[in-house]
Amino acid sequence: MHILFYYPNLNLGGQQTQLVQISEALKEMGHKVSFLYQFEGKLSERASKSAYLKKIKLPVYNQSRFGIIRILKRWAYHFLGALQIKYYCNSKKVDVILSSNTPDTITLNKVSKATEIPHFRMLGGSMKQVEPHWLEKYERLNIDSHVDGYFGWPAVFDELKAANISKEKFIEMPFAVNTKDFFPLKEEIRKEKRSNLGIQMDTIVIGWIGRVAKNMQIWNTVELVDRLVDQGYTNIVFLCIGGGDEFEYLKRLINERGLEKYTILTDWIPYNEMNTYINCMDIIPLLEDDPQGGSIIREAMACGRVALSVDGISGTQSWFMKEECAILVKPENYLQEATDKIIELIEDKEYLERLGKNARNYVDQELQFKNQASIIVESTNAFI
Repeated sequence: MHILFYYPNLNLGGQQTQLVQISEALKEMGHKVSFLYQFEGKLSERASKSAYLKKIKLPVYNQSRFGIIRILKRWAYHFLGALQIKYYCNSKKVDVILSSNTPDTITLNKVSKATEIPHFRMLGGSMKQVEPHWLEKYERLNIDSHVDGYFGWPAVFDELKAANISKEKFIEMPFAVNTKDFFPLKEEIRKEKRSNLGIQMDTIVIGWIGRVAKNMQIWNTVELVDRLVDQGYTNIVFLCIGGGDEFEYLKRLINERGLEKYTILTDWIPYNEMNTYINCMDIIPLLEDDPQGGSIIREAMACGRVALSVDGISGTQSWFMKEECAILVKPENYLQEATDKIIELIEDKEYLERLGKNARNYVDQELQFKNQASIIVESTNAFI
């Protein structure tokens, strides 16, 4: 089978990483994969080892201050995108096409209509959070018209039900993490790396990995660290891996709260160093009212670290964060409950270690990308 993924860029992001790792699993299963995109990124070299890469030229979507020019650029984006992808699909004999966001779903709808190639969409997160404006008009614009199926989990399907999309199109796909890139290090290596960062082995390290932006959960992690320090738990370090538009603001906030001596900000680091840095952490929180998965959590579990999150109304986190493998707190007053849970772990290091080991064992059994790849193959086969 020849499967084509279409995504705007090959930057180091959660959904891009997922698609590349599914590509690797599909290749191991003997399938052919193509990856079409607009912009190069840090994942380009890795993606090229498991997929045929094709860069297409398009105007930047939505870029203009003026309404008429913005409308024209949107039209050109879809028209030129569909033209180039149709040509590629026909010349390379593509069997299935997969989109990952709404603008590109619209483009691939045009391709599917013209070529009769089955079109599926990979739901990488909550549309209510990431694409609320598109979710609002999904039904009105008939965006579902040429989508044969949606890969996701119950919470994101519930959002699509509001757009009157048939539940027959929903295909449950368990979360996954790359256990080849993320794994527990030997204790002596972990100790050496922590020492290089100036962190003692008896210090509890609270970690964050990801983009520093207004809509990310990092600010709740800062608040969590602040609360721990206020309660007298000062043998801690906040290790923040990542950068972004609000990185300078983050530095100012840390200074304003007097947390400089408890904080290490690395900015972005090379992907191949990520595993080592996660292994330097003890607890990795992802805190908001209703989190929706999060690669940060799964990578922490794969490294044998303790992941802590919120069991929100969607139930997404409890779908893969199981008891005795991770920690979930209730959405009501979640910051204080998370603070109390971390204090419990600080006071009981054996419990901390046991949770980390259980997390890795669970990941090895349940959260593999080969499972996602198999579901894609099995679900799309019926449409070819």
